Amino acid sequence: MKIAKYAFIACLLTTGFTATAQEETTQVSKEKKEKAIESLELSEDQRAEIEALREETRAKLSAIKADEAMDTEAKRAEMKAIKKENKAAMNEILTEEQRTELAEIKSEKKAARKEITPGEVARKQTDKMKEVIELTEEQEEKVYLLNLKVANKIDAIKKDENMTSEKKREFIKGNKEDQRRSLEHILSTEQMETWKAHLASKKKKKKAKAEMKKMEPAIQE
Repeated sequence: MKIAKYAFIACLLTTGFTATAQEETTQVSKEKKEKAIESLELSEDQRAEIEALREETRAKLSAIKADEAMDTEAKRAEMKAIKKENKAAMNEILTEEQRTELAEIKSEKKAARKEITPGEVARKQTDKMKEVIELTEEQEEKVYLLNLKVANKIDAIKKDENMTSEKKREFIKGNKEDQRRSLEHILSTEQMETWKAHLASKKKKKKAKAEMKKMEPAIQE
C-alpha cells in the first residue's frame, strides 16, 4: 500500500531533520531508509544537504538545552525560531514536486490514523495486554469484548457533534475508569497489579515524551 510504502519517509521528514533523531527512526534498517528516500527521489546532493541540516539543527538545539542561563520559556522561543529556520531550509532543498509529494504523504498518514475502527482499537489493546500479562483464553475473550465495548462508546463520544470538547474528555475518562473497574473482575490480583504498573510506566514515558517535544519542536506539518 502507498501508506505503508511512505510510512518511514513521513517520519523521517517530520522528525528526523530536527532536534535529535527519535529512537524509532534510528533503529529503522538502512534498507527501509533507502526505500523511503527513493519514494521522494532525492538526489545525492539533496541527501547530503538534508543530513547536514539535521546535524546543524541538532547542534543548535543541544546548545540551547545545555544553556543554564536560559529559562524554559526562553529556550522554547529559541527552538521555535530554529523550527522556522529548519522548515524554510527544507523548502529550499526540496523541489516543488517533492514538497507536494511530502504533503500528500502526511495527509495520507493522518487519514490512516483516523480510519482505525473500534474493533482494531480493541484488538490492539488486547494484544498489548497479552504481551504484558499472561491471559487465559477465557480471559482474552472477556478482555477483548470489554475493550470493544469501551472503544465503541469512546468512538461514539468523539463523533458526537452536540457534545463539547470538555464533556467529551469527561465522558471518555469515565468510560476508561469503568473499563479499569471491570478488568478487576476479569484479571487476578497479581495480573491487575502488573497491568497497573505497566500503565503507570507508560504514563510516565508519555509525560517525558511530551516535555521533550516541547523542548525540541518538530518541523511544522
